[in-house]
Amino acid sequence: MTIEYTLLLAAIQGFTEYLPVSSSAHLALLPAVIGAEDQGLFIDVAAHVGSLFAVMWHYRARVFDLLLFKDMNLMGKLFLSFLPVLMFGLLITSPRGIPIIAVNLIIFGIILWAADRYGKSDKTVTPWTAFITGFAQLLALVPGVSRSGATISAMRARGVGRAEALDFAFLMSIPAIAAAGGWELLGALKNPEPINWMPVLLTVALSAIFSLLAIRFMLGFVRRFSFAPFAVYRILLGIILLVFYV
Repeated sequence: MTIEYTLLLAAIQGFTEYLPVSSSAHLALLPAVIGAEDQGLFIDVAAHVGSLFAVMWHYRARVFDLLLFKDMNLMGKLFLSFLPVLMFGLLITSPRGIPIIAVNLIIFGIILWAADRYGKSDKTVTPWTAFITGFAQLLALVPGVSRSGATISAMRARGVGRAEALDFAFLMSIPAIAAAGGWELLGALKNPEPINWMPVLLTVALSAIFSLLAIRFMLGFVRRFSFAPFAVYRILLGIILLVFYV
């Protein structure tokens, strides 16, 4: 894998992980669109680990409080949001075909638009909302759904305001991405074939940089706009994929 291709992967992951447009869909689509060999799940996970470092750095004060058990309320909600992934994550396969990606982009784009358009903003993230949102995050294991898109939709449907929904969606990604990265790393280390660590480490570093930029962009964006532009993008991209690649 060339340095240029690694840079492209990291940029796509970084800019899309924390946007409600499905980073895994874009990573799966890249080799199909440009005719390259699929980069494999391990590189995808490396890109997600870079995003993990970015969100932990941005929320470093709150992460530090969690590590010192200073914010048990937030810790409890994050645990409840992670529980569905912990219980059922290994039972979900991750098909990477363009048809299912396109369909999921459209369906969950419509759901995002509807939840954001008709959801109220008069509630906060309760333990029950956190648990329900965890099941939405579980759906994001399938490309085209989007972790942030599904979790934001669930919280907006429950009446959580845009800024708080986005904030909690970012925070709840920390244990989920950490678990996925650790599991895949364990599997890779058991593989007798040698791993070329240079592109892996480069992907992690570049993805972290681009992810941090995306986080700060989104937090500023929701203070002025709705999630409708992302829903429209998802729907249009899904239609284009169905027309030209299926």
